[in-house]
Amino acid sequence: MSDLSLPLSRALAPALDWRVSSASTNTALVAAAAALPDRAVVATADQTAGRGRLGRTWSARPGSALAVSVLLRHDAAEGTMALDPRRLGWLPLLAGVAMVRAVRALGVADARLKWPNDVLVETGPAPGKLSGILTELTPHGVVVGAGLNLTATVDELPVPTATSLRLQGLGADEVTVDRALAAYLGQLWPLVAQWRAEPEPARLRALVEPVLGTLGRAVRVDRPGQPMLIGSASGLDDDGRLLVLPMGSDTVSATVAVAAGDVTHLRYE
Repeated sequence: MSDLSLPLSRALAPALDWRVSSASTNTALVAAAAALPDRAVVATADQTAGRGRLGRTWSARPGSALAVSVLLRHDAAEGTMALDPRRLGWLPLLAGVAMVRAVRALGVADARLKWPNDVLVETGPAPGKLSGILTELTPHGVVVGAGLNLTATVDELPVPTATSLRLQGLGADEVTVDRALAAYLGQLWPLVAQWRAEPEPARLRALVEPVLGTLGRAVRVDRPGQPMLIGSASGLDDDGRLLVLPMGSDTVSATVAVAAGDVTHLRYE
């Protein structure tokens, strides 16, 4: 895909580096972070060596998906709260909220967030993962990366469990790179502002829980270096960790706070 003017997106981004092709927008932004302003953006529709959580790779046919990374500088604004590592767990969740709101605005009404960072459509004729989020901490700020499947057909999906805006019934004029990117940035910036200014976890939970499809579900959690956990997802703690009541337990004291892991929504208890 050739370079784009992206008028909608450029109106929202202090600095937008659109790349005809990029190995990884996150890697590119991490490398350049020291010299870039807050909310700088690197984006492409041809990411050749994308990275996901837990060291996974992410790929898509050129032109069929949007890859976007934004820089949230530690020193962004006077009066911003001192960086608290415990609050960083909310960033992938809030980025996921932004993506859910964006794709809903584009026309995918059934999009929901799966903890901590996947946007899913679980109903209709083409269920699957629509988007994923990856955050990385640098000395200069946090880089928040997102991938969004735009125009992929069933045969072009990177994995059988994925879906795309096209498969959700959106037409070509509704899934342009500029519209999708602008929809995401327009939702992300106010959420970032609230994260920076809001010290109360309850307020952050109130932003996430209405679109978090994991809550109240039977789940399996595969945790790095720990036993698999099966239970019911009951809520989020003050750090954005998922609270899971193990199967067979009936007391709140048995609840496990999950900081990292792969969550699978189970159909049956």
